[in-house]
Amino acid sequence: MSDMVAIKSGGLPAHLKGKTKTNNLFAAAVTVGGFPVISIKGKVFHIQRGDERELVTKTGTDDEPASALEVVILSVNPNKSKVFYNSGFVEGSVAKPTCYSNDGIAPASDAEEPQSKKCNVCPHNQWGSRITENGGKGKSCGDSMRLCVAPAGMINDPMLLRVPAATLKTLGQYGSQLSKRGVEPQYVVTKVGFDYNVAHPALTFKAMRFVEEEELATVESTLNDEADIIDQITGVADKPSISVEPVAESAPAPAAEPVAKPVEAKPKPAPKKEVKEVEEDEVDDALANLDFDD
Repeated sequence: MSDMVAIKSGGLPAHLKGKTKTNNLFAAAVTVGGFPVISIKGKVFHIQRGDERELVTKTGTDDEPASALEVVILSVNPNKSKVFYNSGFVEGSVAKPTCYSNDGIAPASDAEEPQSKKCNVCPHNQWGSRITENGGKGKSCGDSMRLCVAPAGMINDPMLLRVPAATLKTLGQYGSQLSKRGVEPQYVVTKVGFDYNVAHPALTFKAMRFVEEEELATVESTLNDEADIIDQITGVADKPSISVEPVAESAPAPAAEPVAKPVEAKPKPAPKKEVKEVEEDEVDDALANLDFDD
C-alpha cells in the first residue's frame, strides 16, 4: 500500500497552491557520501560513492581496468594537504586518519587527534620521521594535493582526486606547461594515467584537447552551481571533507620560520569566484601550440 494515500497527485488544496516546492528536503537521509572519490590503489582506478566502489574499466569491457582517465580539472586546493595515521595506513582500511590538514598549516578543526598546533613544527612532518620498507627516509605525515576533477563525459559530476607526494613534481610541471600557454586547467581535457616505471602509484598528466563549446558551457555552470561541493572536495571549505586514500612519501619539509604577530589581522572576505571566458582567438592561438610533451 502506498504511503501517499492521503496525498493524491493533483489534489493540492487551493490554499496551498503556489506555496509548495518539488525538491526533496530529506534527500540527504538516503545518501551515504558527500562526493565521489577517485582511488588509485594498486595502480587501478576506482570511483568510491559512499559505500559503493566501482572499478573504472576500458571502454567496451566489464572487468578490464582502464589504464587512464580523461578528465577536466575543475579546481584545486593550492596548498598541500597532509594526512597522518598513528599506526600507518592499512590497505583497504576505512578508518579516519589520526590527524589531517587541508591547508598544510594547522590540523583541521575536526581532526580526531591533532598532533601539533602547527604543521611545520610537527615531528611527524619532519624528513626522516618515517623509514620506508627499503630503508629510505620519508615523512610519517604524507603530503598530497586535492584536485576536483570530472570525467570528460560527465563534467557536471565533480570528484576528488588526491595526488600523492610522489607525483607532486609531475603535477607542478604539468601546471607550468599550461601556464606558459596561458591556459587554465578547466579549459583542457587532461589524460591522467600511471607511471609504470616505478613501483608505487605515481600519476602522469597529458593535455589531450581543449574543451568544446558545449563542454565549456557545462564547465561554467558546474563551477557556479556546484561551488559548495567543489570547495568541500578541494578542502578549502570549513567542512569535513576527509577521505581515506593513502598518500605516498613526502618531499623534505622546509625549515620552520617563527612568525610573531602582536595583533591578529582581521581576515579579509574571500574573493568572489569568477569563471573566465575563453575567447575564440585565444583558443586558436593556443591550439597551434598544443604540444604538451616538452
